[in-house]
Amino acid sequence: MIAHEYGLPLSTVLPMQAFAAMFTGENAKQATTHSDESTHKEFHYSCVAYFTDHGDDFEGGTFYWKDAAEAATDEEGGVDGGEEGSSRVLTPRAPSKGSAVIFSSGWENLHQVEPLRSGTRLAIPAFFTTCPVPPELLEPPADDAAIARSLHSGLLEPEDVGAFRSFMMNWHSLLAPGHD
Repeated sequence: MIAHEYGLPLSTVLPMQAFAAMFTGENAKQATTHSDESTHKEFHYSCVAYFTDHGDDFEGGTFYWKDAAEAATDEEGGVDGGEEGSSRVLTPRAPSKGSAVIFSSGWENLHQVEPLRSGTRLAIPAFFTTCPVPPELLEPPADDAAIARSLHSGLLEPEDVGAFRSFMMNWHSLLAPGHD
């Protein structure tokens, strides 16, 4: 989706990190306003896939874009920045099961998540890079046994974060050798 939306060759969009995020009841902390690239400079694109419905499965937990307020005004014609003196406007996106949001990860896409008030919110955030793949990772494994070893050591039992990141950057040659 990211490659298509942003006009990039699929082979240049590489996964860097993904995880399951489950928040239950009122124990979910609120994310401060941030950009994903500010967390990790390698995060160039972000995706959040939703597996529960706002309003049915949980209350609160709304994803908010914190957009520039250039044309956003409230009913009285004032800027709705969500905070006194703010020059930004909060634009809500209520999560719904089966939907996803994709966006570039830089400061142009500041966002935050409202605290959960009740229920269970399930999502998978995933982050992608367009950093070039190191040359040593461009060679696909020689045979199925080498692919299996690489999958096991990189995904199931990585020695460190670097081993996992190497696996993620090499996923094209591991899972679809010769395909972009």
